[in-house]
Amino acid sequence: MHAQIWGFSNCYWELRRQRPRLKKLKKLLMENPYDGPAVGSYAGGGAGTEGFWRILDFDYEMKLLGHVTQLVDSESWSFSRVPLSACLEELGSFEPKAMIEHCLNCYGRRYSIEDGQVMHALDEDKVCRATAQLLLQNAVKFNLSEFQEVWQQSVPEGMSARLDQLRGLALLDRSTKPETISLLREEDLPEDTLERFNSLFSLREKWMQDDIEPYIQDLCGEKQTTGALLTKHARSSVQSGFKGVMT
Repeated sequence: MHAQIWGFSNCYWELRRQRPRLKKLKKLLMENPYDGPAVGSYAGGGAGTEGFWRILDFDYEMKLLGHVTQLVDSESWSFSRVPLSACLEELGSFEPKAMIEHCLNCYGRRYSIEDGQVMHALDEDKVCRATAQLLLQNAVKFNLSEFQEVWQQSVPEGMSARLDQLRGLALLDRSTKPETISLLREEDLPEDTLERFNSLFSLREKWMQDDIEPYIQDLCGEKQTTGALLTKHARSSVQSGFKGVMT
């Protein structure tokens, strides 16, 4: 018995890894963000989000973080040793315990010590970055030096606010007098590569390479560099000794 050959093909399909596209999912979740339990409906029990995927309202998320950092300060805990059980016990009467734990997981690293007690080490960069977003979200532009002063005063005592913490979150303009800073979140830009570049160059005709890289890093494919991406979609230039790009 012989197998019958029906034809030949000189092409094939290849499976390639791609970055996940999550903006549609986030857009759906943002239609009904979770901003805390309804007034009068919470008495220290479980969160009303059980069984559902919800995204936290940013202001509510910062409220939770404020509770945690204030407790750390009042108890004189180290930022690197924040006990989960004590946080839940102290703050559980104000907010759902699941939300307190979620906040600690988002802004800290979870680990266990010798006796099995669960601890969290708060991440200075994440806390400072979120605080900066809270300050910037209601202003079109901020005087850079004034912003840095207010920002440092707003972060928990003992943490240091640095501009490198704001990559992909805020845009500095050093060409103006005074220098300014404004909110520009990478996650708010288009997912499509060409649309992303069009959006960025509609904001600025010319970009310094260090400024644009945080906004295109996620577009890079496997083994692709931001330099290769810029070579394909922009032209290189040198301004005052610094490497820049333009359309």
